[in-house]
Amino acid sequence: MRRIFPWVLVCLYPFAMHAQIDTVTLTEDGHFYFENFLPYSAYSSLMNRNGEPYLYAACRELGVVTFDISDPDFPVPVDTIPTTALNNLIPNNISQTGDYLYVATGGFNLIPQKAGLAIMNLADAAHPVITDKWDSVAYNQGAAIAISDGNYAYLGGMDDGLIILDVSNKSNITFKSSILPDPNYPEVPDLFSVPNVRGLALYGADTLMVAYDAGGLRMLDVSNKSAPIEIGKYADPDIENIAQSAYNNIAIKQHYAYIPVDMCGLLVVDIADSDMSTVAWFNPWDCDSTNWNGRPGHTNEVRINEDEDLLFVSGGDSELLIFDISNPATPTLKATYGVPFDSIVAWSLDVFGNQISLALVDNSFVGFPYYSDVGGIQLLQYEAIHTIDIQSLYKEFKVYPNPSTGVIVIDDIPSGSAMRIMNLQGVICEPEINGNVIDCSSLASGIYILQLHDIQGRLIGSSKIVLTGVN
Repeated sequence: MRRIFPWVLVCLYPFAMHAQIDTVTLTEDGHFYFENFLPYSAYSSLMNRNGEPYLYAACRELGVVTFDISDPDFPVPVDTIPTTALNNLIPNNISQTGDYLYVATGGFNLIPQKAGLAIMNLADAAHPVITDKWDSVAYNQGAAIAISDGNYAYLGGMDDGLIILDVSNKSNITFKSSILPDPNYPEVPDLFSVPNVRGLALYGADTLMVAYDAGGLRMLDVSNKSAPIEIGKYADPDIENIAQSAYNNIAIKQHYAYIPVDMCGLLVVDIADSDMSTVAWFNPWDCDSTNWNGRPGHTNEVRINEDEDLLFVSGGDSELLIFDISNPATPTLKATYGVPFDSIVAWSLDVFGNQISLALVDNSFVGFPYYSDVGGIQLLQYEAIHTIDIQSLYKEFKVYPNPSTGVIVIDDIPSGSAMRIMNLQGVICEPEINGNVIDCSSLASGIYILQLHDIQGRLIGSSKIVLTGVN
């Protein structure tokens, strides 16, 4: 017998249970630092989505580096596509759709470059092969992000706006259109507040959400790839009153957008329609326009694992924040990783399965807005530990007789489900189970909990049972 969860009985009827996350544990795996070389940085890391044990890192000084992570304690670089193969453009961001990588190229720090896109085939996952490249002198402020739906790629061209490319033929990237979202919202820009397209996420098939650094959140209709239209814009008024609306990245669950705001933490916006609104703002660092430099609240990128209802945020000197979003409107911080002011900064992150990768930047040359002298990648494992939240009544299966003197029959059991019985202290009991009949005559009189689990082991139903006159 083993103890699992404490139980709280709140009603005398069958009840539905929904798992909530009590805490998240983190375990460090390996890392690969460029500390024995020049001050190299990884600006993006992506774990192979086809189950192959490889990670792809956009390393500004080196190019696209492939790491073998079959032993996560010892990630090993096995291939590099140098910047010379990318038309001498710096790689900044990597995403994967199907068997292809989409790499945003073109530096946007210090000396901006042309915005570009490279597509790479993953037929040999250890050695990606470039199928085509695109760049244009018409867009000369670099590219921060690239995502694709398979037929079209959306490229964040910084203050040149959004660029849409036809990538249906992976060997022939063609330009479709571009759009510059309103650059004068939420305020007329100055030298240090020029809006830049930094984060992109598709919301349905025809709506693209844009995290617009210094320009808030934008909603674009991209149903016509040749003529995208801005249909909504939003900047949180509380943030705007004290700092820039520097929205760096975006992830979406249901109709909620999760946005890391430079220096100001995590913003949650309801995007159900174009009249967007704030539903939550996580800002324990008390940001304002006077304390931007060196603050640990420089959140930068965000990812969601919907299977676990977890939200992962990378940030300047915070490195990693993990939130429970089982209630999507109210993120709850469950874990952090990293020591403030430890000279290690995570620019980006990726999450796949129960593994996390952090892309680390060496910012020692500039030292602003945070100092970091370790570039490379860090691998972590996480585990979400669940408790049970009793939320609503239901009667999806029948238990009778209840109360019972020993034998209980269960009707309407979903096919393939398994049963488990425990007392109110969380101790699993072991009565004789034969099909849908449970002989509880070996148990003491009292109150017990009957659980049903699906074939994957997930809780799908629960009911209280009362035993009387036994033992």
